Amino acid sequence: MTILEWMKVSTRYNFEDTTFEKIGIDREISVANDAMTLTAENKELLTADIIFTAVILSPSSTGSISVSHNNFQKTIGSESDAYRAQKIAYMKAIYQKYGDPKYDLLNSVVQPIRFIKITDEL
Repeated sequence: MTILEWMKVSTRYNFEDTTFEKIGIDREISVANDAMTLTAENKELLTADIIFTAVILSPSSTGSISVSHNNFQKTIGSESDAYRAQKIAYMKAIYQKYGDPKYDLLNSVVQPIRFIKITDEL
């Protein structure tokens, strides 16, 4: 199993391969290498980086769209992250454990990034 494959099965986030590759590049880890070469520290930091990408760099909620025709209606759902605060705390704990600079970055943020919820009003 490659590191890329390990990253993909270690999370529920459905990122493109290039997103996982970028996370590896930022850690100076080749995702083409065998996952057995990862240390426990590497695994935890990669996990924290995946959470960072999903929670901090991605929207915390997505809009929905509804289509209807006669009596048929289809809604392609919305999603929000109910455990966002817990994920951030988990991620920060990993960064703090290993003295990673992202811990200081996250602590220096006074106001978390907030995305405006989009609602359709007809």
